[in-house]
Amino acid sequence: MLTNGWFFEDDMPFAVAIKIKDSLYSGKSKYQKIEILDSVTMGKVMLLDDKVMISERDEFYYHESIVHPALSIHPNPEKIMIIGGGDGGTVREVLKYKTVEEIELVEIDEEVINVSKKYFPETASELNNPKLKIKLNDAIQYIKNAKESSYDVILCDSTDPEGFAAGLISKEFYKNVSKALKENGIYICQSGSLLIQEKEFKTSLENIRTAFKYVDGLVSIVPMYPGCVWSFLIASNKLLDKKIKHMPNGKTKYWNEEIHEKLFAKPQWLKEKYFALQKV
Repeated sequence: MLTNGWFFEDDMPFAVAIKIKDSLYSGKSKYQKIEILDSVTMGKVMLLDDKVMISERDEFYYHESIVHPALSIHPNPEKIMIIGGGDGGTVREVLKYKTVEEIELVEIDEEVINVSKKYFPETASELNNPKLKIKLNDAIQYIKNAKESSYDVILCDSTDPEGFAAGLISKEFYKNVSKALKENGIYICQSGSLLIQEKEFKTSLENIRTAFKYVDGLVSIVPMYPGCVWSFLIASNKLLDKKIKHMPNGKTKYWNEEIHEKLFAKPQWLKEKYFALQKV
């Protein structure tokens, strides 16, 4: 909602307010409303259905947090699937690993890709990389039909689990992801705000545990997201060795060896409530 030069993301009992200089783009795809705003402090901002997805100034917090904890600990990440992620930031970070040979980007909304290329060229800088195959598909159906034991890492860089994305936290979806991964494969996904979306986080965690033997949580910061404290879930059917095995071949702005260790640390309430008995 735009009011007197301010954008308010106020669909939760908690609001994000951004001072806006100009509206650069507004359109509606087959799936959602897409807007690009030029803000005073955060650069260009992308909204999907009136929710902040990325800003130029802080997108690296999110993209580095969803990629490097998984790619850096996998022994040999070669074939990767990214669910969502049409802005290209996750692709950019994945391609910093020399071992990566092929990436499938499963994005339902082609317009997100097109708009990102135009307005966020740095974030979308690798969307034409020859290692990338863009699949314009519903990820829920795509993963259901995926060949078993095919992927080293699957990353779910999705919008909140509602509307066409609601099935991305279902038991069936997680079981299909588990089947599509190789024996030592790793799955990682964003799981929302611990402060505002604990109900959704709990559902995601309960459901993912039905499909994977080992599940852990990560806690990061994303300044533009409601509550700023953001959660991720990482899962595998092999015990997760969280020691770094590969460093990205390229500069990072947030993630490093010290941050890597801290991402797996949890507030005491979260540890006691959700991870006290879980082997990771």
